Amino acid sequence: MCSRRHGGGRVRSTTPAEDRYIVLSAKRNRRTTAQQVANQFLAASGKQISPKTVARRLKRGGLYARRPVVCVPLTRQHRTARLQWCRKHHNWT
Repeated sequence: MCSRRHGGGRVRSTTPAEDRYIVLSAKRNRRTTAQQVANQFLAASGKQISPKTVARRLKRGGLYARRPVVCVPLTRQHRTARLQWCRKHHNWT
């Protein structure tokens, strides 16, 4: 009877320490893309990894790709009107 070899899968391209570095570098600047993080990793370690690998490591680290919300920036008048409304309706219940 043959048993399955332990650890017969593909060797990971990054170590756990490198995974932490990838997540940390993405957290330092939340607007960087996976391609930019991969380029930073190449410059720091000399190892080339794909943006897909970076995205998988970030997903395991709790970071996901999201599009920034496009909205109209609030003017000073908007902010004062909003503050007045909040103060007026503070005790509405």
